[in-house]
Amino acid sequence: MWSFDGERFSEVTEPIPFRRDERVRVTLVNDSMMAHPIHLHGYYFKVVATDGGALPPAAQWPETTVLVAVGTTRDVEFVADEPGDWAMHC
Repeated sequence: MWSFDGERFSEVTEPIPFRRDERVRVTLVNDSMMAHPIHLHGYYFKVVATDGGALPPAAQWPETTVLVAVGTTRDVEFVADEPGDWAMHC
């Protein structure tokens, strides 16, 4: 079973609301036995930290999908500047 915040994708029906132009930071933790390419529809995000360590601005990179390997973390940030419901999934 794969989950976000302890909820299976098929069970998550309520969006997480953000204010327009709010900077959003999401920490992705992979405690499973396989790598997961996490994708955010409608946005580019920046990878700003790996395995709990912040990356300096010059080392951050933009993505729409980030591979979260087994036993690793990735922190991503984006600005919620487009209204709507946007899916984040593997």
